[in-house]
Amino acid sequence: MRARLAHFVGVAAVAAGLLTAVPSTAAADATATGAVARYEGRNIDLLRDGWQGAHTCVATTPEDVDCYDTGSEADAALGYDRTADAKGLPACARGWLCIYEHANGGGRRLIFNDEYWHDLNEYGFANQASSWRNRQSRGDSGGLKMGNGQQIWLGAPEYSSNLGGYNDRARWVHG
Repeated sequence: MRARLAHFVGVAAVAAGLLTAVPSTAAADATATGAVARYEGRNIDLLRDGWQGAHTCVATTPEDVDCYDTGSEADAALGYDRTADAKGLPACARGWLCIYEHANGGGRRLIFNDEYWHDLNEYGFANQASSWRNRQSRGDSGGLKMGNGQQIWLGAPEYSSNLGGYNDRARWVHG
């Protein structure tokens, strides 16, 4: 019995120490860092520094992000030929999932193609997605997850000009 009590007291003491070691939310937010992207020959933290004038950012992986002044520059870097794509749809290279700041593919654009849940806050894009286009392989669905845990799947190849009730609510994206 004493051994169990000693074990319990030891576990409780360790747990109490861990709880006091966890920073408060305010402290965590003050030191939060975002995705680091290459832009105009330098690194920028998309959360702390903002997009610095960039229009499109391409996240190949969470650690490999490039931003461009224009969508055309990003498209060229991805080898995307707009003339070979469907007219009337917003630009999005084959094999990628694009989310847009505004309806109808307007505003800033964030592009993904990996099977990973990205925290959009790290990209300075939380609660800002309003439309999307998935040009990944047929059946390679992407996803958006809201802060309340609701999730929608983004079929491929598909496009949505407006997120409706999910507009400006996405916190995570799955490429």
